[in-house]
Amino acid sequence: MSALLDTLIPGDADFPSAGSLDLHEALLAHDRFGAPYAAVSGLLPEGFADLPAEARARHVAEIEAREPDLFNGLIVGVYSLYYTHADVSAVIERLTGHTARPPQPDGHPLEPFDPRLVEIPARRAGLYRPTPEHDDA
Repeated sequence: MSALLDTLIPGDADFPSAGSLDLHEALLAHDRFGAPYAAVSGLLPEGFADLPAEARARHVAEIEAREPDLFNGLIVGVYSLYYTHADVSAVIERLTGHTARPPQPDGHPLEPFDPRLVEIPARRAGLYRPTPEHDDA
């Protein structure tokens, strides 16, 4: 239901609305997010999509107040799928100049390590007691 998704993340001049990204099917098919999405969708009044944005927001806020755990499951799902969507990642990259991909497996470029940062702790003695199996502390 794109009206619910658009109420949660309406989008703006830079970011697309959640409903425009076809997240509906992905949410329903997801093992963790499908149930909260279907349950909250089922609590919406008839004609929800035809209501003005303010009225839709009120209905969603009422559901959040009545069913906070269920609503939290929905929000985690919508935000997770929205912010990992390729179109949203492209906007983030364009606006920030940083890659919007996971750090693994490629990693991110790091400054060369300066070993002087750990000189003091490296000089300390070990903070553990030797065990009978290993007494070479």
